Amino acid sequence: MSKKRIIVFSSNTAFSLYNFRLPLMLALKERGFDVITVAPEDDEYSKLLKEKVEFYSVKNLDRKGKNPIKDLKLMAEYYSLFKSLKPDLVINFTIKPNIYGSIACGMLKIPSISVITGLGYAFINKGLLNRIVRILYRIAFKFNKFIVFMNPDDMKELSQIAGENKSVLILSEGIDTEKFSPAICEKKEKDKFIFLFVGRFLKDKGILELVKAGGKLYEQNKNFEIWLLGSVDRGNPNSLSDEQIEDIKRLPFVKILPFTKDVRPIICDADCVILPSYYREGVPRVLLEAMSMEKPIITTDAPGCREVCIDGVNGFLVKPKDVGSLYSAMGKMIELKPGKLKEMGANGRKLVIEKYEISKIVNSYVKLIETL
Repeated sequence: MSKKRIIVFSSNTAFSLYNFRLPLMLALKERGFDVITVAPEDDEYSKLLKEKVEFYSVKNLDRKGKNPIKDLKLMAEYYSLFKSLKPDLVINFTIKPNIYGSIACGMLKIPSISVITGLGYAFINKGLLNRIVRILYRIAFKFNKFIVFMNPDDMKELSQIAGENKSVLILSEGIDTEKFSPAICEKKEKDKFIFLFVGRFLKDKGILELVKAGGKLYEQNKNFEIWLLGSVDRGNPNSLSDEQIEDIKRLPFVKILPFTKDVRPIICDADCVILPSYYREGVPRVLLEAMSMEKPIITTDAPGCREVCIDGVNGFLVKPKDVGSLYSAMGKMIELKPGKLKEMGANGRKLVIEKYEISKIVNSYVKLIETL
């Protein structure tokens, strides 16, 4: 009997492994692979992972930290763990596993794949941090068999570092279109148009521009609300401060919603999902979830976001960091007739089914893995 091949999935949170990569991991288990997950231990999602696959924790992964000593300890921790586990393949997600996990794999001659889930704030400004990250990526990518990108902009940005023969485009992490279906929504009578933002409360997610555009719109039309669902990301230099959150709470057209594990009922209640991000997204999952549930979207003509919005078809594209452009799009969206809103929503779901449905994304990864 042949020995089972072992695949390690490594990420900066157990939350992301469980919520975004579980379908791929279970598909590989069904094909006879042993699947092991590696991430920092948390209070909830590491336990959920243990019910499905093996889980090992790492203690030195500080996803926002810039301490080189701690990062070297993380690389040593990966080296020790991978040496013990002896996997046939390691798939790294997010920046620190991509860098330090890939280097550890290279030292052990273990094949690895880096999945670039977005370039993040290190690539918004071309400063010292950007230069350091590029150098580290250049080193790490030498040890990868493949580097998977989620959008063409990121692929173009790093293709010279990654190498064209190693670069692979796989659009998003996939959406379960049965789970995220308009069929779960109940019709409700509403007296206001609801714009919904879902995400971390970061400046480069466009929240400040959103509330400013909302303020302009409120001067002409008070028949709407902006719902903000998410939380501050403490330790992130671009997170909104508590004082900024308090100021936003006082705005008459804004409602801040508490964190929820299931965003679907909130999406059901929204008329439009809005993400005016200029953060270097991979492909924003919340936009795909909204589209799958037949909600029109407003997002920026920026990497990762522009790929999912066909302007005027399933939503509106706006200029990044442009309050006037955002205000105009929100005004147009409110004025659309119900039939046009429904048509836009249906167009969005069709696009998700054609390009981003979970089974198609899983099959793309399985084919890639089976080439190794």
